[in-house]
Amino acid sequence: MTAQRTLVRHGWVITVDPELGDVPAGDILIEDGRIVAVGPDLGVTDAKVIDATDRIVIPGFIDSHRHTWQTALRNIAADWTLSQYITAILVQLGAIYRPEDTYIGGLLGVLEGLDGGITTMLDWSHALNTPDHADAALDALVESRARGVLAHGNQNSIWLGPASADWSDARRLREGRCSSEDGLVTMAMAVRGPDFGSIEAAEEDWAAARELGLRITVHIGVGGFGSRHVALLNDRELMGPDTTYVHCSRLHDDELAMIAATGGTASVACEVEMHMGHGYPPTGRLLAAGVRPSLSIDVCTGIGGDMFAAMRSTLSMERAMANDAMLNAGVTPERLEVTSRDVLEFATIQGARALGLDDRTGSITPGKDADLVLLRTDQLNMFPVNHPVASVALAANTSNVDTVLVRGQVVKRDGELVGVDLARLRRLADDSREFLLSSVGAPRDGAWQPAAFVAG
Repeated sequence: MTAQRTLVRHGWVITVDPELGDVPAGDILIEDGRIVAVGPDLGVTDAKVIDATDRIVIPGFIDSHRHTWQTALRNIAADWTLSQYITAILVQLGAIYRPEDTYIGGLLGVLEGLDGGITTMLDWSHALNTPDHADAALDALVESRARGVLAHGNQNSIWLGPASADWSDARRLREGRCSSEDGLVTMAMAVRGPDFGSIEAAEEDWAAARELGLRITVHIGVGGFGSRHVALLNDRELMGPDTTYVHCSRLHDDELAMIAATGGTASVACEVEMHMGHGYPPTGRLLAAGVRPSLSIDVCTGIGGDMFAAMRSTLSMERAMANDAMLNAGVTPERLEVTSRDVLEFATIQGARALGLDDRTGSITPGKDADLVLLRTDQLNMFPVNHPVASVALAANTSNVDTVLVRGQVVKRDGELVGVDLARLRRLADDSREFLLSSVGAPRDGAWQPAAFVAG
């Protein structure tokens, strides 16, 4: 069978591969969904051409932690604290979710990501109240045509009490629909961890995940919920390179060092952490400990869903804290430690590492899958281009996303998602929103202020 060949031609290629670097006027040759060559003027004449003139080409963004099941409830938590969010989303709404609500939330969330250049998303799904909910979440990921990881978080009720988790449904999926590691959609386990459960329950969860051969993702060091819980995990010898620690805002420096020493990865959701009371985003402290973080959106119930905003907020918040510390010490800052290239790497290759997918995505490297984003530079917010990496990290927005490929397949072309029925998507999302909010008597004017969550 003849290989299907595509040539992305004459773009400014930011490979995020330290050996290849940036390639002005570069070409990318793709065969059967995989990158086979990157360089200036590859001289290929027998391939379908995607013209990247006036485009910056980057690896697809990777969102390492998003609760997509909540997408139809977009922005209702814009003015809530973390405790109010737990009361309304987990206690009240999560308990009444139907499989169709899980499905449309997931599909809408992942397609929103694709539209903005996020080609890979970890769906941190902790309201899988029945096997039908889990199948609906998986259906949404598959239908989206994105690269996805379903992080099975068990049923909503587990998050509200001391009971041990029942991972039989995760086993069902792992032995069935998610048995392969080769597909676009794979699986992980989203566990409570000691911030939200006992250390004994955590031991059971870590053991279950490792028995099933699944990566672990866990909220840790969140607001007032944690107290040296990473140290507790370390004492129980649970930490390892298969675990991604989400938020980490209130962790002590020695606990961040424990993550580094055990080969763990981290996910920072800067905007949500600042808005909702998780604590200051730990970006700089993670870097000082030797952990290069990935980035995530977390929840669209509170903030927007695009990686451009995540990069900007991460960079500006870290610089503000670092500069403020120097100014308070009577020192004028002379250089900026965290750069625009750093945050682009956080949004791409570090996300791939956090998901255990860096052998197949996260950089434009021969041998990896062609997960690519072409950004227009002929629009008013982008020209003239004087610093291509900064143009991506600090100037671009979702309107610049012209073309998106996932494993070599074009899923967005000329600024429009391919084959997506937006009218159906909106109808299903509206129906889900109406059911959920009317069921709890929530107003539609943004005035809902739920009570703060009180444990126990």
